[in-house]
Amino acid sequence: MTSVTNQEASGAQHVESPARFRPSDVLRQVMIQDLAVSPDGAWVVYGKRTIEDGKYRKRLWRIRFDGGPPEQLTVADASDGRPRFSPDGRALVFLSDRSGRVQPWVLPFAGGEPRQLADVPGNASGAEWSPDGRRVLVVAGSGEQRYVLGDPEDPIARRITDFTWRLDGVGFRDQVMSVYVMPADGGEPRRVTDPAYNVTEARWSSDGARIAFLADRRPEAALGELTQAWTVPSEPGEDAPAPEPLARLGGAITALTWSPTGALAVLGVDHAEAPSWANANLYLVEAGGTRQLGTELDRPAANATFGDLIDPESSVSMAWLDGTMLVSLVGDQGKTLPYRFDTADAEGRAELLAEDEVVCTAVATGGGRVAVVASDRGRPGEVYAVEEGALRPLTTDGSAWLEPCRRDPVRHQIAHGDGTEFDAWLVAAADDRRPGPLVIQIHGGPHGAHGPTPWLEMLALADAGFHVLYPNPRGSAGYGEAFTRAIHGDWGNLDAADVLRLADWAVAEGLADPARIGVLGLSYGGYMVNWLLGHAPGRSAAGVSENPVTDLVAWSGEADLTGWTGERFIGVGTLPDNLDAFLRHSPWVEIARNEAPLLMLQSERDLRCPPGQTELVFAILRTRGRTVEMVRYPDEAHYLVGVGRPDRRVDRMERIVAWFERYL
Repeated sequence: MTSVTNQEASGAQHVESPARFRPSDVLRQVMIQDLAVSPDGAWVVYGKRTIEDGKYRKRLWRIRFDGGPPEQLTVADASDGRPRFSPDGRALVFLSDRSGRVQPWVLPFAGGEPRQLADVPGNASGAEWSPDGRRVLVVAGSGEQRYVLGDPEDPIARRITDFTWRLDGVGFRDQVMSVYVMPADGGEPRRVTDPAYNVTEARWSSDGARIAFLADRRPEAALGELTQAWTVPSEPGEDAPAPEPLARLGGAITALTWSPTGALAVLGVDHAEAPSWANANLYLVEAGGTRQLGTELDRPAANATFGDLIDPESSVSMAWLDGTMLVSLVGDQGKTLPYRFDTADAEGRAELLAEDEVVCTAVATGGGRVAVVASDRGRPGEVYAVEEGALRPLTTDGSAWLEPCRRDPVRHQIAHGDGTEFDAWLVAAADDRRPGPLVIQIHGGPHGAHGPTPWLEMLALADAGFHVLYPNPRGSAGYGEAFTRAIHGDWGNLDAADVLRLADWAVAEGLADPARIGVLGLSYGGYMVNWLLGHAPGRSAAGVSENPVTDLVAWSGEADLTGWTGERFIGVGTLPDNLDAFLRHSPWVEIARNEAPLLMLQSERDLRCPPGQTELVFAILRTRGRTVEMVRYPDEAHYLVGVGRPDRRVDRMERIVAWFERYL
């Protein structure tokens, strides 16, 4: 069969340096996050996250769109992010934790220190200028406790009535998020949404008279939130009117944006109950309903590709270029590319703005220009201008630290015996021994994707002498809804078959020694590691399972996705009516068949895949005398790999490499 490399697809070549990447190099990591383009298109502001004295710090920088050296804007010992230019381009509003909590701050470009705009409850998650620049809306905590009984600092108890009472990385959701409006020159914030429901996002109307926001105001939100678009006056009277419905999809709306001329676009899922396999599509809100844009794509209008050098907090995937043209990121076969959608066209056709082996994670527009944050093959994210069908680099400070160790992943297309194909990316071992030991890394989701972007753990493994393959088996996003939906209600069947086919392919190609193949995965990837070890014993010589799902029955009640499991997420119905299906697709049921050494990594505050999921498999294997080890990381949530305390990220990677060195 034919293999297609990233370099061949683009004509680019990269000569690998002999420098070795070691887990401790994580501490040198730089990550470009956030993006904003000035209204006149002259400047781009971005955030640069670094690790200093064992802690993350993020400062804002700016660079001219036409080129030149970057200029540092903020210097505090803090994390500054989500920059937004004022309409006249003379100031930025941004979020910062420099006061101890994440609050809105304003930085004037004319000179002077940033000033805190207001003190809002809890931590703010967003801030946006009004069209006239006189006001700012902020999304922050409601200030009202929902569950606490007694002193909030030392509660007697928590009275829980909702499924949505906790969230990974957040903990107890005692407060919902609300919208506040305040003068841009300072003054008391005024809450304009009710603390009875949670707001996930808010935007000004083009005339500033109203605010659009996303929330689920149904009583059923207590079982699982499916947000829709609502609107309230930006200056309500004493008797504020109830929110009015603005837009609705059959499933949920996850993002919205208003054009300068008053057109409203939303991103969301139009399938009932918003199943996890469904593409998030773009829609134009019109009188009487919504019209889907880019129907010909059959791709998610957002980034779906994972990586420990991809910003896990990025949520900006669409922006208006003018009154009719909408720019959005689109996930496509592991890549994430910028597209332009013509809302004036009856078909809402999509036009690809730049084709390359890249993963874009943020997009911003201003002055008729488009900028993205993108990872180009083995290079970490940088800021690029989107021009004339290509990406022009604007920054280099996000990737220079890794350049000596850079290895570009090579894409291969693997044919399955049943007639399907799937992609996999290879980072070959530094010594390129063939056949040699192979590690297959399986992504989470399950409806996410791998792509042409670097992973630090893959670099560490490759430089330790392992070939690393990371595939997009059936269930992955970016290949059309049918491909993504294929495993719904059937986890562990087609997806496992694809991973085993990949192992066979690697052996047939002379890449892998069949006796030295290991499997590695986080979250759903951990699920698949445990599934393969129990259902295909002997095929893997060692495994590393991190924050896995192993017992679908317990997971449906103890995870923060309660209300999203069952039919909407795993597709096996509800408990206890479909108990047999829940058990049939739970890896722990067959794990006793496994005899391969298994390392289990677990974040102790993970609410997405709680520790009990690891403990069950550990208990089964340990009581049978199998080689199994459990390593637990205190205070860490689900995504330790990307946002965990830096020294713990180093320890994690060192243990993964050492485990496979010992057993492969």
